[in-house]
Parts: sequence; structure tokens; C-alpha cells
Amino acid sequence: MMRLLSSTRTVKLFQDRVRACSNTTTLALSSISTKYYNTSKSDEASGRQSHYSYDHPSTKNLQSIPSTSFHANRSINQIGSPRSLLLQTRQMSTITLPPSILAKYSTEIYRLRHLRNVGIFAHVDAGKTTVTERMLALAGIVPLAGSVDSGNTVTDYLPAERERGITIQSAAISFEWKWHNSDASLLGEEGKSEEDEQVTIQLIDTPGHVDFSVEVNRSVAVLDGAVLVVDAVAGVQAQTETVWRAMTRPSLKNHEKGLDDDKENCSGKRWSSDDTHGHEPLPCIAFVNKMDKEGCNFGYALNTLKKKLPGANPVAMQVPLFAVGNTVISDTMAGNIVAVPASDLDMRTVTNGKFVGLIDLVEMRAIVWPEVGSGGVADVEECVPAVFNLFDVDNHAINPESQVTIVALAARHDLVASLADVDEGMEEIFLMEKDPSNYELRSALRRATLDRKILPVMTGAALRGKGVEPLLDAMADLLPSPLNRKPPALLDQGDASVSLKSRGRGVKKDVKILKDDCDGESQGLIKFGHPLHPSLLALAFKVVHMKNRGGSGDGRVVFARVYSGKLSSRDTVKVITPANNGENPEKPRTERVGGMLELAGGKFDNLKDAVCYSGDVCALIGLKSVSTGDTILLASNEGKGKKKKKSQKDSEFEISSGNECLAGVGAPKPVLTVRVEAENAEQESKLLEALNLLVAEDPSLQVEETGSATLLSGLGELHIEVVVDRLKREHGLAVWIGKPSVAYRETVQRVIETPGLMDYDRTIGSTRMQAMIHLRLEPYDNPKGHTSGDCIILCDPIVTLGSKVREFLGFDNETDESELAQRCDIANALISGCKGALKRGPMGSFEIANVKCHVEEIDAEGGIASLKALPGAIRAASSTILTSVLNGNKAYCSVLEPTMSVEISASSEMVGTVLSDLTTRRGTVDEVIMGDDDTSHTKALIRGQVPLAEILGYANNLRSITGGEGTFSAEYKGHSACDLV
Repeated sequence: MMRLLSSTRTVKLFQDRVRACSNTTTLALSSISTKYYNTSKSDEASGRQSHYSYDHPSTKNLQSIPSTSFHANRSINQIGSPRSLLLQTRQMSTITLPPSILAKYSTEIYRLRHLRNVGIFAHVDAGKTTVTERMLALAGIVPLAGSVDSGNTVTDYLPAERERGITIQSAAISFEWKWHNSDASLLGEEGKSEEDEQVTIQLIDTPGHVDFSVEVNRSVAVLDGAVLVVDAVAGVQAQTETVWRAMTRPSLKNHEKGLDDDKENCSGKRWSSDDTHGHEPLPCIAFVNKMDKEGCNFGYALNTLKKKLPGANPVAMQVPLFAVGNTVISDTMAGNIVAVPASDLDMRTVTNGKFVGLIDLVEMRAIVWPEVGSGGVADVEECVPAVFNLFDVDNHAINPESQVTIVALAARHDLVASLADVDEGMEEIFLMEKDPSNYELRSALRRATLDRKILPVMTGAALRGKGVEPLLDAMADLLPSPLNRKPPALLDQGDASVSLKSRGRGVKKDVKILKDDCDGESQGLIKFGHPLHPSLLALAFKVVHMKNRGGSGDGRVVFARVYSGKLSSRDTVKVITPANNGENPEKPRTERVGGMLELAGGKFDNLKDAVCYSGDVCALIGLKSVSTGDTILLASNEGKGKKKKKSQKDSEFEISSGNECLAGVGAPKPVLTVRVEAENAEQESKLLEALNLLVAEDPSLQVEETGSATLLSGLGELHIEVVVDRLKREHGLAVWIGKPSVAYRETVQRVIETPGLMDYDRTIGSTRMQAMIHLRLEPYDNPKGHTSGDCIILCDPIVTLGSKVREFLGFDNETDESELAQRCDIANALISGCKGALKRGPMGSFEIANVKCHVEEIDAEGGIASLKALPGAIRAASSTILTSVLNGNKAYCSVLEPTMSVEISASSEMVGTVLSDLTTRRGTVDEVIMGDDDTSHTKALIRGQVPLAEILGYANNLRSITGGEGTFSAEYKGHSACDLV
């Protein structure tokens, strides 16, 4: 596997652990305060395996208190032999493969099982980057954890990011972490080195601001698992819901039409080519951060996860600990430490307490971190936690009357009960009223997480260095490896060299067919795209331009995820761009990889003779034409002759046609447009070149050249500000920006239909253009789950051809429109004419959205022969007739404007002023959470919806009316009807 980082420094204080012996008799927990990752051999002499161990005194000195027996630490022999345990773990960690494959590719399987591709997602300011910095410091990548406030973080490396204190571009970095619950750790296998117990985590830190949601989309496309960071005070916020939708949608094109419910998947028919690319949603862990913040509430945050995230089933794996007064860590846990269960939504268990640690409900132990300064902690050695085990070696509670023990027992029972609802193995244990072992509980958690039946919830305060070590362990234990993920669905674009003209004359060539997702498995073959398949399949998910870095003239660097095979420097690759529906696929290009760069946040050093294996993420240079969403194949895979194909057929691998591609990555549609002008005429050409480079990097940007101006469209004011800043910093261009305007759209409110066949007859010069068309327009709702209240998520107009049209053209009803457009010139002209007319609506000349145009019937005086001779006649007829129908039915059309979900935080006495201001902006209020001086909540939180046009420049106005104390965030919710235009 390609090592993306040269740093191999290991912090022994945090990563060493005692190796278990094969004759271990119990998974007992010690009752003595211990350092979290210190190592001692004293436990081995007593025949005990402690999970994170530790300088214990002899167990003879432990006083067993006969009390509530908690049989969580069952012997390995009760579960099965060490060999059977190993098999169970491996079965849990890989997808089903034949035994011959497991044996033949054991080394590669072992590498893949120890690999995690994980993304950090959250609402802006929830603490993603701080969590990432703490992870890097614990893993030894950096000597000190960076700070967002100081502007010295690894993953926020752009000047604009450090100045604003937010993440703008996603950044990837790789590091290793000790896998404490790996096979070798559990079984004490002989001959296993410490390196064998390392899990490689390839981490992507993503933006939390809605204006940069395209970074979230393309990160989701290449990840295997996710960590969702939630603010302990605010709970789930607007962008939290957005990133959750991105993670759970079965499509990489998250802002386009989803999979049709009436289309079958691999259990039946093939996907329709109108459907977007199937994508397996991401298993996820939730991390409730900022528990050190005033007003924190673990139970409230967990409750918002359940209420606001569709399909989430949050299950608490930990219970937060608070201390009243000062706490000094010693060999015994301080008596002023109390546990606050998730059920305590009002935080009545403790008032004015400080978050000091947590209870690990799997291992039944309390982990307490020392207090640090108000500015956080940078050196990990200053924040080494102590571990207090709640049960002794005989499974008896050390202090059964302790409030911490009582809360821990109840919380673990709730955890087991929640798992019993979704996991058959845990259900059997629960119904038999048995206590699951730690291994059984962890295994059930992993199964349920991988199946996305639960959302494990953990807690901490990353700025204070608390709770991140258990989170890293959970990422290794619960999140999937590449082997746990299904191979990506593929499109087969066929031979793109066949011209449209030849297809229109009867050449029936399938140019875009989604491959059956189950073909390979049904034949007992390893599917192309599976991480064990030898043929290269990679997705270019991001493009950036770096001066003096990229091998091409513009400094292009391509970030790619390798799904199968391997990619090396100097390889010659085949690049395939997925075709949009109804468009001709581009001809594949051949390029050569110039080299690879190290992925270390903002550090991009050249790697000599680098190789990127399946499951890895890499940065490639020298690829001049690759853009976001392109598929990369190895050019040497094709044209090798029949002998190679025969050998592939006889092997266990599915044969690749050489024309497969992934469906790419979707981008949200712009909602804000500004006019951009250079300072002088000499810089106009440079401005266009710079904008084209930025558009290549960010597909959510759009540039349009009109006769008098250059229009730049983006996702919000901050998005445009960052683009202007980059034009100045990176390209030396000072530009003038005009007043922003929002992206209005139009739609129809009811069915509109022509009165039968309408005739179009025009003579241009000596050419007569005549055709008759009968069509129907109707509102089209985006797939379920894409609407929210009165708002709708935009989707492009859809043109369908009725049975009479298909009969006239000589096609059956099974052929979809995109294939018809490729195979028939008349159908292509008809569809393009309708789509062209839908570019301008009758109300304000805005584009029409969420409309289905159904062409019922077409005809011509000369029959199909006249239309074949002049396809432009049907294009002109469809465009003119459709425009005429829309203009004649303005009463049934409406204008849509972008609407934002807003969250406003202000002092309680300013709530009335803020609400009054929102009303004048045509806003609606959904919820007001008032601050209470008697509780930890001192500020009010207002949630509502406001048209985007009304909150342009709202930040300055809010600061003015609240005396500088008010803050807000906004997220695009959808388009809603308005009567202002």
C-alpha cells in the first residue's frame, strides 16, 4: 500500500498496550487508576487481560466486594477457541468470499482489513478541524496539535481558511493508529509484530459551510465511513442535516434525480440509464463535541440526532462525567465526579460542573482526563487520562453504591437492549437474560454499524484533549474497511467512436447501459471494482491547480480513489468522462501519470516511484485533461489479444470490457449570481482563464459570458467572496463585483396540454419546415425525501416520448429516452427542441424546473421520411409549440425563489427584535428555544426559513440589531413559490 506520509513517529505513551496471552482466562477490568495507553506485563502473571493496561499491583491486594455481578468479562473459552474467535472476527470484517480466495489473497485481505477511509463531517464551527488536529497529534504526525484560532492547523492550509477560521477545501491525510481490538490483540498470536496491529486511517476533513457543500459531495463519493461531529450545545444544526443527506443518499449525484422506486436493482432488472449512480450510504459514528462548553447537554444532542436525521438510530456508547469543584487525578476516582445519563435532558444531575471524562459502556470503565488551560492543550503528553475500572476480576462492582456505577449499569443495559432490536445475535443473548461479553458487545456494535442500523454516539471535548482516543479506537473497531463495501455500480458507454449520424440510420448501439450490479457475483466471480480485482478502476474526485506542483502547464493535481488494481507513477491510463443523459459520450483519452504527491493536508511533496493500491487515495500529477468525476482505467488492460481474455475467463475475476466508467460526482446548483469585471481590458482574457481554472476545481461554480458582462454564479455570498479572494491571491487579479442576484426558476402548477396535434409550418429561404406535435406538461416532484415543507429541491426538466411517438419512429416502449436520443436523429432533435424551450419561462424568462414534458404524438405531411431528411424541422416545431403553450397558460405558472434554513443565536432579551426583523424579510419561524438564567442555556436559538434574496448581507444587520452578539448560519433548503416577479 502506498504510504502517503513520511512521518512514522509513534507516541509510545499513547499507543503501547500489553499483548494478550493465548491462554488468557478472562477479559477482566482492574479497579485501579491506570494510565490510558501505558503498558505493563504485570497482568499477564495473574492470567488477566486488561483492555488498556497498566501498572497494576498484585490482584491479591484487590478487595472483591460481593455485589451486583456483571458478567461482561466472559472468558474467551466461553466464546470459543482462539482459532474460532479469529474466524469470527475475520468473517465480521470482510464480505463473503470463497475459502480459496481467502487463502490465495490472504496478504492483500490482511492489508485491506487494516485500512479505513474516513471523513469528518459537521456543521460549521462544530469542531471538525480541532478533532482532526487532536487525532494527528495522538498518532504522532505532528508534535503539537494545531489551533484554528492560531491558524496553524494541518488540514486548513489555505490563507483564506486560516484568516476566516473555517474549512473551505477538503484535505486528506493518512496516519496509523494502534488497533487494540485486532485479531492479534485479542488472541495474542505468536509472531505478530506491533506493526501488524496498526490500522491505517486515511482521513478527509470536509467543510462545514453550506457554500462549500460540493466538497462534501465528492468526499462522500470515495469514503467508506464517516464521523459526524455534533455541537453539544446546539445539537443537530442546518448543515448537519445536509451532510447527513449526502452520506445516506443512494446516489453520488446528490442534487439530481434519485433512483426511481419502480426500477429494480441487482435482484431483478438492470438499472435504467435515466437513474443516477447507485452508491452505498456511509456507516457513521457520531461524536458529540464541545462538552466543555457552557450549556452542553449530551442527552439533548443525542435527542436531536434521533429527531432531525432521517433513518438515524442513535445509540450511546458512552456516558459523560462531570466534576463539581476541583478534581485531582490519583489512584482512586474523586468522589465529586458524577455521571450524567443521556435521559437527563435538563442536566439536573449536575449544575455548574466541568466535563472531565466519560464511561466506556463496552469495557465498563471510567476514563478521566486532567484539567488543562482555557486555551486548550497542544501537547498530548500534558493530557494523559486515567482509567478507573468499575468491576474487579471476579465481575463484581468495586463500589456498587457509587452513582457512577449505578448510571453505568443502567446505560449499558439500554445499550444492549438497543442492539437487541437490530442484531439477531444480541437479541438472543438479551432474551435469555444473559450478560454479553465485551467481545460479543463490540461485535454486535460493528455489525449494526456496518448495516447502518444504528448510529453509535460518543462524546468528548477535542479542544481540551478529551475523548479523542476512544473515538480513534471506535473508528478502527466499527467503521468499514474497503472489503466491507460493495463494488461501485458501473456504466458501460460502449464505443464512443460511433457517430450519431450512423446511429440514426439504424445502427443499434447501446452507448450507456448501467452494468448489472450482481453479474459478477451471480457467476461466482470477483466483480470489477472489488478491491481484490487486479484491473485498475479509479475515480478522480477532485482537481486542484498548484503552481510548480502539477506536471501539466496549469499545475493540475488530480485526487483519485483507487477501487481495484493498482496505479503507479508513469503508468499510461485511459480516461473516461461519463456522458450526461441524452448526450454523446466523449471519446476516451489516453494520458500518462507524471508522478504522485504526498497527502499530508497542505503538504504536497513528490513521492518517488510511488504505487497506489486498491482502497487508497492518491494525488496524481501530469494528467492534463482529467476533470472531477472522470474514471481512470489502465490503458494496458485493453487490446492484449484473445489469450489474455481467455485466461481472465478461466480465473476468478470478472472480465472488464474496457469501457466501464463510474457515473461521476454531482454538484449543487448555484443560487447566487454576480457580475464580474476586470480592472482593465488587458486583464479580461486573464480573468476568463483564471475563472475557467476555478470552475474546473469547483463544479458548483458557473461562468457565463454575455454580450456585455461576465456572470459568476455560486452557492452563496461566502462562496463568491472566496473566489474573488483567490483571484487576487493566486492570479493577481483585482476584480469588480456587481450586486448579487438570486437564481429564480419557474414551474407549472397544473397539467397543461395542447389541443391535439398542433401544426408548425415555416418556410426559411427555399426550405419548408413542417411538423405536428401533441404534448403535455405536468408538475414533477423530485423523488421522495427531497422535499421539505413548502420547499422543493430543483431538478432539471424531463422529456419523455409516448407510445405513439415510439411507434412512429419504429422503437418499442422499453427503450428509454437517452438511448433513443443516441440512436435516432429525429428523437434527439425532438428532445433537444423541448429542452431548449424550457430554458426560458413565460413569467420572467427564468429556467423552468421540476416539469415533465410528455410528447404524446408527432406527425408530418411527408411522414417520417421528411423528418429524417430534415430533423431540424421537428426541433423547431417542438421548441416553438412548447413556448406558445407556456405563454398561453401563464396563469398556471409560478416563479420559484431559493429559500434558506437559518439558525440565529442571540441573547434572550433580543429575541423580539430578531423576530420582528425576520418578519420584515418574509421569514417564517419554526422554533424558538429561549435561554434560561436558571439553567446552563443563556442564549436563545431561533430557527426558521427566509428567502435568500432577503438575507443578502444579513450578518452586518444582525450584529447591528443585537449589539454585536448575534450570529447566524444559513443552509439552502430548496426553492419555494413567490409572487414578487
